[in-house]
Amino acid sequence: MTLSRNHKQLRISNLCPMDLNFLLFIENIYECYHGGKEVFPGRYLISNDQELLDAESFNEIFHTCWYEIVKEFEQQHYMDNPFKTLHFRDCYKSLFRRDSEFHTAERVWNSFSLWWWSDYGIKAYMERYTDLFMPELAEQIWKGLYEKNIEMDDGSSLYVMLLFKQPAMLAPMSSKKLFYSTINNFVYKKDEVVSEIVDLFV
Repeated sequence: MTLSRNHKQLRISNLCPMDLNFLLFIENIYECYHGGKEVFPGRYLISNDQELLDAESFNEIFHTCWYEIVKEFEQQHYMDNPFKTLHFRDCYKSLFRRDSEFHTAERVWNSFSLWWWSDYGIKAYMERYTDLFMPELAEQIWKGLYEKNIEMDDGSSLYVMLLFKQPAMLAPMSSKKLFYSTINNFVYKKDEVVSEIVDLFV
């Protein structure tokens, strides 16, 4: 969707980044083992905690991997084909013990992919649901920018980056190009989402 005012345009799109959601999937596994929480996907993907890093090492590598992926998104001027960058990254392996004989990273990736790509998977759910509300959301954003007399540069793009959960170990830093929202916030806190997006451009 493209919104215009005085020939200045802001292109607004929703995007479900597989890379970042996979990191959150892994984070949940660590939350189960190190945080003592019972969250999806639980512990069944890991045969024992010997496959896992200690909490401090995981946290450090998790941050590095996350911000490397975010930097790639930030550097893309247009993400008309966001799937072209989808691949199994080297940094995923570093999130588990490399001496594990169970090929943990690949096994977790395959399980996540089944959950992500199926016809009734999380990606389809997030896209189909948010697609319904994007026109209304974009209109509210345009109205907020108009009321605050905020001018947009030609060809500006904003991507609403949808996450299946709130990260526990980092705070996503939204920008004028990438705004991070959990699916729950998008569904139940639309006014807050609009306000936070408009404030990015102030």
